Amino acid sequence: MLKQKFLVQFGSNIGLRILGIISGIVVARIAGPEVLGTVAFGTAYVSIFGFITGLFGTSHIKLISEGRDLGKCVSTYTRLQSGALLLYLTVVFGWFLFQKEVLNHSFESKIHETVVIISMVMLFFTKFVDFNNSTFTAQLKQFKANYPHFLMGVLFQLGKIGVVLLGFRAIGLVSWNLISTLIILPFAYYLYKSLPKAKFDYALAKEYCKIALPVFLIVVLNSLIGYSDKLLLHHYTNSIELGYYVAAFSLGGMILIVGNSIGTIFFPLFSKLIKENNWASVNDRIGKFELFLATMLFPGIVLVVFISQPLITLVLGSKYQNSIVPFQILLFASYVSIVGLPYGNIISGMGRFYLNFWLKLSKFVIYIVTAIFLISPKFLGLGAIGLAITLLSVNVINNVLIFFTSKKIGSITMNSRNFIIYAVISLISIGCYFLIPIFIRIGNSWWLLFSLLYIFLVYGVLALMQLVGRKDLITLANLLNPSKTVEYMKKERNED
Repeated sequence: MLKQKFLVQFGSNIGLRILGIISGIVVARIAGPEVLGTVAFGTAYVSIFGFITGLFGTSHIKLISEGRDLGKCVSTYTRLQSGALLLYLTVVFGWFLFQKEVLNHSFESKIHETVVIISMVMLFFTKFVDFNNSTFTAQLKQFKANYPHFLMGVLFQLGKIGVVLLGFRAIGLVSWNLISTLIILPFAYYLYKSLPKAKFDYALAKEYCKIALPVFLIVVLNSLIGYSDKLLLHHYTNSIELGYYVAAFSLGGMILIVGNSIGTIFFPLFSKLIKENNWASVNDRIGKFELFLATMLFPGIVLVVFISQPLITLVLGSKYQNSIVPFQILLFASYVSIVGLPYGNIISGMGRFYLNFWLKLSKFVIYIVTAIFLISPKFLGLGAIGLAITLLSVNVINNVLIFFTSKKIGSITMNSRNFIIYAVISLISIGCYFLIPIFIRIGNSWWLLFSLLYIFLVYGVLALMQLVGRKDLITLANLLNPSKTVEYMKKERNED
């Protein structure tokens, strides 16, 4: 059922992302990059404090996956997480007032201030919608974990098209996001009622806090890395430049769904397997994941980079030409991030949270220094391109660090077959790159013919070299088998 758990997680996320891309294209074309930048600024402003709401989620997943009493865990987590959410609201609103009233900080406009306030309230209630996510994730019940978030996402993505068509802009978009969250909140509460409850356990709460301390430091760094980039870019440039970056990231970061989906499953799974000292299963899972990345995802990434210019122009319009180069770089940055994901989960699964913190801290320091150097007008002043280069560089360095660290502390084996696959695809890609000028002479549809040739060459050569075969196709077919996925969802839904 692991394939189906992944497919439910990945399928719901990819479904939302595809819907988000469609609605995002409409919003981008009608509203323009400045509106995208304004919404992104507000989201980043309130989300950078999101580490407060992530204090106990990892603790909850780890303790449940290790077999602790579910009722005690749910009740203890409920009390702790509710307190964290109230603390978040107090801190964000307090910082906002402190900036305005004490520091006399001037936001770019009153619209930006309004977007920040609405985004803060929206994120607060969103965390209540996601309240059950950690519990069901720990139980590997991906259908229940994704159900409320999926409904909320569908409602928001469909509704925001109507919002911009009616003439609303940044404030209207974030307001609809808040309304969508409030509509779905009762569904989340219904799922919460189905969970077993017990009394608040003080001894268990101490264990939550013990795990939460190093995790808290990691989550702080994740929030800073995840959102400070947009705030930095906005600080050194403006909302329009941020809009170019957001448009590129919304498309280029799409493949991160693979990482987020498999990472949600890998952490509780690896935690369980490592506790059982079952490294053979850990290596087997990593090997299959890496083979999927090398044979299915990597060729697609390279192809999209090749045809990015006509793709961006077709999808977003000519006014987003400045998003093309950041988009190309962000594709590779996202892919690199996914490649290193299992090794980061090994470190967390072994409970080495302080070690993970030091690795994240190193990443953050490199990230900030590199970003300022590449973005600031005092140095290179590359804007959105500089931020994309920063993300790619830092992800490469981070992968090197976590790979050698996990190999040192765990029993990790390497599969040389994947290296050969990457080498073959890279050589074919280099050859195809020099054919692009010839195809461009065909006309506007050159990229369609080029794509067919590229796919034929890549998989034809891999098949001839017996690097991809019937067994791999069967594995992919099983992964995409809808009947098995539906069967799994029905089984999970009917469980008490």
